Formats: sequence, structure tokens, C-alpha cells
Amino acid sequence: MLENVKKVHMIGIKGAGMTALAGILNGRGIEVVGSDTDEVFFTDTVLKDQDIYFNEEFSPNNIAEDVDLIIYSNAYKDSSNVEMLEAKNRGLKMMSYPEALAELFNSSDYGIAVCGTHGKSTTTAMLGFILECAGLDPTVVLGSQVIAWGGNGRVGQDKYFVIEADEYKEAYLKYNPRMILVTNIDFDHPDYFKNKDEYIKSFQKFFSSEKMETIIQMEEIEQLKKFNLKLPGTYNQENANLAYTAATKIGVSPQQAKKALEKFPGLARRFEAYGEYNGALLFDDYAHHPTEIEAVLKGARSKYIDKKIIALFQPHTYSRTKEFFDEFSNTLSGADEVYILKTYGSAREHEDSDVSGKKLAESLGAKYFNNTTEAEKFFKDNLANDKVLLAIGAGDGWRVLENIKNKTS
Repeated sequence: MLENVKKVHMIGIKGAGMTALAGILNGRGIEVVGSDTDEVFFTDTVLKDQDIYFNEEFSPNNIAEDVDLIIYSNAYKDSSNVEMLEAKNRGLKMMSYPEALAELFNSSDYGIAVCGTHGKSTTTAMLGFILECAGLDPTVVLGSQVIAWGGNGRVGQDKYFVIEADEYKEAYLKYNPRMILVTNIDFDHPDYFKNKDEYIKSFQKFFSSEKMETIIQMEEIEQLKKFNLKLPGTYNQENANLAYTAATKIGVSPQQAKKALEKFPGLARRFEAYGEYNGALLFDDYAHHPTEIEAVLKGARSKYIDKKIIALFQPHTYSRTKEFFDEFSNTLSGADEVYILKTYGSAREHEDSDVSGKKLAESLGAKYFNNTTEAEKFFKDNLANDKVLLAIGAGDGWRVLENIKNKTS
């Protein structure tokens, strides 16, 4: 469907994967425009840097007459979004983000898909960075901003195409990789998968994709190498080992792979440093699953053994909060102090007060904030040099750090 396309309109263009796809299409000479909400994301800057025009509201009038194809985010797949309705009424060609990415990925000579419950983005970025440092020119697409690239992907010209393969709604079943990397398989997306068994069976279907030649699973790598990474935590050592193993299997020398990993500056929102306030150190992490939160807290604890670890957690989606409510309570209790922000909902679900962030705060005996402004005011008065403040979650808790990072008391 991408053949002979001259102009694409993207619904939900600020989504991380959507933005990376927009960059690839733009780099291939296709005019890209799109729409999203007016909420500010890191992807605003990424799109503007590439001179990709986008509207900050949804309207039927945004879809120009000369658009050849609509590509839409899966967040709007089942919704009554006005642009989705307009496109359908006009009989325009439409593709979901996974379908469009699959068309590009499956036509590449060597596709590499990184899947798993945790660590996909970091592992994808690490592998892409290794290949780049080794003199190769891969195309890479992932769901987070890579600090070295200033965006969440890169447009390359050689045969390697590396993607973060998302299991949500089994999007990854559209991809036909030659190599699959598996970080780990836990359980997530309870709004789609009924239980862990169904979740695991989905991965097994993906592992049988028709082009697949090599599968590398983290749990099968023996005698992990120890890298001098810039990123803390055992989980990042595991991510690095997986990327290292994949890179060396396709011909990168062990020395090149090691050198690249130890230069890798990391991703935005993955234990990202925001400086300090009143002597307290400020970090943001995208962790939004109990297993990820546990790993981040342990990493912070091992790095800053003489400081109090303060967790500001924002639950992400009501369905996940409901499924893992007890696990969140148990995991967060590993911090010295816990604070909870209002749940960051999803475009794909409705608010559920029965499993809200407020309920989680009550279960922990923690202070609750209705918004980031409340949290910002509180921490301005309650941070000192014996503390590390960690904003944790896939929502916008980072705004608290953004607003206080360079201010003095």
C-alpha cells in the first residue's frame, strides 16, 4: 500500500513509534503530515526538527484532498476519533502503524525484532548503536528517544532494519524478522490478554514467523559479560548482553560491540538525570510495571547507598493498575518514601475510580497528588541533599522534575 504514495496523513503522529515511522517515510521522499492532541511530548521537537507539519487537534478539515494514505496509531483504532471517521467516510486507504511499519520492515533484507515484556527499547537502541559504531547504517525504530540520535529512531541505507516489536494487540505478528531477540516474558497488557498463559502463547506464535532464522533469548545466555555501562542496574547489563550477542552473531567484532556499549549514552526516560534541586538528585524513569519498578529502585539503591530513595509513582492505565494493584503496593514499599500521582489514563480505556492512583496511595499510606503542579509545590519544600527523587511511570510525572530542576530554593 505504500507503493506510489506521495502524501501520508498520520492520526496520532506524536506517538513514539508513529514519529519514528514519519521520519522513515519522510526520508524516503514521501510528504508526511499529521494530527494529535496539544499535549507536549518529546516527539514535538523530533517532528519539528524534520520539518514535518502536524496539527495539535483532531479535525476532519485536517485531512487534505491530496492525501494518498492514512496511517493511524493503534490508540485510535477502535475509537470514534473524528479524523478516523472522516477518512472512512471518504473511502481513503488506511493502515495501522504496525501494518505500515511491517510493510517497510518485511521488505528489508535483514529484519531484527526485539521483543519481550521489559527492556525492549533499551536493547533495540543498544543494538542499533553498536551497528552504527561498527560502521554499518541500520534503520532503527523504537518507542523512546535515543539520546545519541536526538529522536526515537534512525533512517539507514543498509540491509539491517531493527525494531522494537510490541506485543500489545499482537502487533508483532505482522512482522517477519530473520532474527528475534527476547528480553524476558512476564505478563502485561491485561486489557488485551486474558491471562499469562494467553500472553505466553502469543509470543510463541511470534517465534514461528516464516522468515525467522535465529532466536536469542536472554535467559539462554550463559556467563554474562560485565560491561562498564553508563546506565545502572543489573537489568541494563542483561540488555547489553543481549544486544552484544546479536551484534556479534551478524559479524560485529566483540571489541567493537563492547566499545560501543560502553559509550552508549542511554535513552530519554530511562533513569534519565534531571540535575538536582536543594542538593537532592532528580531522575526520571519510564518503568510502569511492578517488575520494572523493582529493578529501577534496586538500581538506584545500589548507586546511591547513602541517600534516601524517594519514589513519585504515576500509575499508567487503569487496567494495569487493577491487574497488578497488590504487586505495585509491595514493590513501591521498597522506596524510603512513596508518593502517588493521579493515574495517567490511555486513549484506549475509560476512567475507573475503583482502581485509581488515589486507591493505591491509600493502600500504601502515601501522599496523593491530583496533578503535577501539586507535586511540584510539595517537593520544592521537601527536598534535601540526602535524597534521590525518582519520578516513575509512563505518563507525565517527568514534568515535576522539568519544572524544578534548575530552580533554587
